[in-house]
Amino acid sequence: MSTRPRVIGNGSVYQVKEGVFQYRFNLGKDPKTGKYAYSPKRTLHCEGVNKRTRNAMLRKALEEYKEELNSGLVRDNGNRTVAEYAKDFHSLRIGSLSPLAYAREGNYICHIQKMFAHVRLADLHPDDIRHIYADARKKGMSEAELHGTHVKLRQILQDAVDNELILRNPCTPVKLPKPTYRERTPLTADEASRFLSCLMDEPLSAKATGTMLLLQCGLRRGEMLGLTWGDIDLGQRTLSVSKQFTNDKTLRPPKSKMSRRTIAINDSLACYLSKWKLEQRAQLNRYTLDQDDKTPIVNGIKVVTIEDDIYATVVNVDGHNFDRWFRDFCVDNGFGSYNNITRRFQRNGKEHVRGTGYSGLVPHALRHTQATLLIGEGADVKTVQARLGHASPSTTLSIYSHAIEANDRKAADAFGELISQESNS
Repeated sequence: MSTRPRVIGNGSVYQVKEGVFQYRFNLGKDPKTGKYAYSPKRTLHCEGVNKRTRNAMLRKALEEYKEELNSGLVRDNGNRTVAEYAKDFHSLRIGSLSPLAYAREGNYICHIQKMFAHVRLADLHPDDIRHIYADARKKGMSEAELHGTHVKLRQILQDAVDNELILRNPCTPVKLPKPTYRERTPLTADEASRFLSCLMDEPLSAKATGTMLLLQCGLRRGEMLGLTWGDIDLGQRTLSVSKQFTNDKTLRPPKSKMSRRTIAINDSLACYLSKWKLEQRAQLNRYTLDQDDKTPIVNGIKVVTIEDDIYATVVNVDGHNFDRWFRDFCVDNGFGSYNNITRRFQRNGKEHVRGTGYSGLVPHALRHTQATLLIGEGADVKTVQARLGHASPSTTLSIYSHAIEANDRKAADAFGELISQESNS
């Protein structure tokens, strides 16, 4: 319990960046120095909320902090533990992150609370972090999980620096290598051609159309699921990406600024989409539903019965349901297999199997296929970067380096042949 300060005014608010604010109160003159003293800064995260809600959040935060100061229940920030600060950091970000991102951050916060349970903010040093990480590895934490925890801890401690609770971020000198993720093996040109042939033999459906978009446009799965007919210009042969349908079943802005893009589509895809548009309209009409620019291209129909009345609505397809269909399609056509077969059945004179323990082609590999084949055919990296919506060309270069290396070999051989011909002439 500290001496009760004398709060002057309604507090000062500073905007750190878009959606992030810091605030504090004037506590009057220090009797020893004669200078004005101020309360420790607090940070409010309200990214992504509208102005009216943001202002309400700021007013509430100021009122609660002022009440805390006037009551004399001011925390001794020097004694706060890393775990306590991490918990508060997370609680202040509710509403500013998507539910899925907030839950993911919560997992990292749990790790931080366990690893740094009783360590004071002021006492944490880089070498302490290294030893705690080493102990976490011994207990079985993966490098990917440890790296994610480290990134979150660094963000939290930087927030403590910004709030003037510690002088420097002890995470800065601690370097962890980025985890190596499983590489998505792209289809070869021949495999992609066979995949397209199998897809063309599939009856027209929402999920088959979604798979066609992944193959022909190199979209992310969420971008494909978020497309509506208003995003397609069949006359100009263009497709615009302006949103994504995420795993928490919410339409959100694309992954990055570069992800918001307009790309060309080829004539065969435009023809396929035109046929699906007619088929989808017929399916919706059976439920007395209309098709317009806001209708998802990859759609589902949700039917609810209430007191013998049937109500139908058009919905976006859930990503997990799409993945299930994609796995079955790949198994049916030799692009994947199930380790544990649970069912066998005949359809159109062909045996099909269903099961668990899938291994084989995944939707994101079609994105790699598009980029790899384009680069292999001589498309420049900037064009591929723009088409796929990568934030940086370095991402394109690093992920698809095997195709670029193959082109480099072709260039070297071609140059060798060229100068050999010149020397012999």
